[in-house]
Amino acid sequence: MAEHLEQSLLCTETTNVGDEDNGMIVDKVLISQMGFPLESQEIIREMMEKEKQHLPSDDYIKRLRSGDLDLNARRTEALNWIWKACEEHQFGPLCVCLSVNYLDRFLSVHDHPNIDKAWTMQLLAVACLSLAAKIEETEVPLLIDLQVGDPQFMFEPKSIQRMELLVLNRLEWRLRAITPCSYIRYFLRKMSKCDQEPSNTLISRSLQVIASKTKAGIGFLDFRPSEVAAAVALSVSGEMHTVHFDNSPLFSLLQKERVKKIGDMIGSDGSGLCSQTPNGVLEVSASCFSFKTHDSSSSSHTTHLS
Repeated sequence: MAEHLEQSLLCTETTNVGDEDNGMIVDKVLISQMGFPLESQEIIREMMEKEKQHLPSDDYIKRLRSGDLDLNARRTEALNWIWKACEEHQFGPLCVCLSVNYLDRFLSVHDHPNIDKAWTMQLLAVACLSLAAKIEETEVPLLIDLQVGDPQFMFEPKSIQRMELLVLNRLEWRLRAITPCSYIRYFLRKMSKCDQEPSNTLISRSLQVIASKTKAGIGFLDFRPSEVAAAVALSVSGEMHTVHFDNSPLFSLLQKERVKKIGDMIGSDGSGLCSQTPNGVLEVSASCFSFKTHDSSSSSHTTHLS
């Protein structure tokens, strides 16, 4: 099974064909990303028990803050490029979250003296986005075409594929990661009066906020995906300051003080429901969870690496 998965992941010279109708894309995204049609509390509890397996190592944030890992390289060489590429290819916020999840998990366990170098970090970012796109997107560009956004370096497909395999091995092939996106529909539904399914608009706004937190500093890495999802759901629905934590079944699985702290962080960073991207504005509509990019006239020197 692993061999078949590896072959499918490395078949990068053929483009996945998907329906170009936006409504169809949304349906596929919702089906593939939101998990079970109607998640039960038991399923959510099981996800919360397993979510730690999909997080960076415990000392990762400490190493970033201490300078053991280059925080600036992570942001400028990796995160900024991932956002630019997602804008260009109109990848959804779910793809952004997975890419950053792979990146942080890999950095937390891979000990290599060159990992902080600009070209290595950019190659890692390309590999992580490539893997995430293959998991989440209906259409995936060729590896050479994936490298947009005026990157400093350009890599040959074979180099990206080698990095993909290294990432896969380090992540133990756990690509279907549990992120805040995995919980958002359940939490939004539990906040409704009659346990109703949330609207696409509310879901898309929540996904937008979650994605924006991937570049809002490393403070959100202190929290579990379920805690972030709960705080985002409360903030987007306007319930952060009105919900009764002690009486809500939603918070029987969570530490309310940690959720409140995340809510305060969301409110204090000024992001609201719209966040400025590195090269444009993220606009998530009710009809299509995609990144709308603005043209950029900037250019930079590009180095080709094999």
